[in-house]
Amino acid sequence: MSAEEKPQVSIDFIYSDTCPDCPPARKTVERVTEDMEDVEVNYHKPKDVPDMVTEYGITHVPTIIIDDEVSFVEQVNDKELKDRIEEKL
Repeated sequence: MSAEEKPQVSIDFIYSDTCPDCPPARKTVERVTEDMEDVEVNYHKPKDVPDMVTEYGITHVPTIIIDDEVSFVEQVNDKELKDRIEEKL
C-alpha cells in the first residue's frame, strides 16, 4: 500500500492470548472489515505497544481503537462496529 493509498479508517485491536473475549471480538473485526478496502486493521499485544496503552489508558482487552479513538472495550458486535466504521468513511 503506497502513501497515496492510505486507508481511510485505521483500526488498532489490542488483545491478549489469555483473554477469553479476544478471539470472538477478533472474529467480529475480521468479518466486518473483510470486504472494506478503505479499512486497515492492526493487531497488537499490550506489551508490544506500551506507549499506546498509556496514551489511551487501556486497562482491559480487547480494546478497539478506530481512528485514534477508543471505540470498544471488552465487547463488540457486528452492527455497532460496522456503524462506527461507516461513520468514519
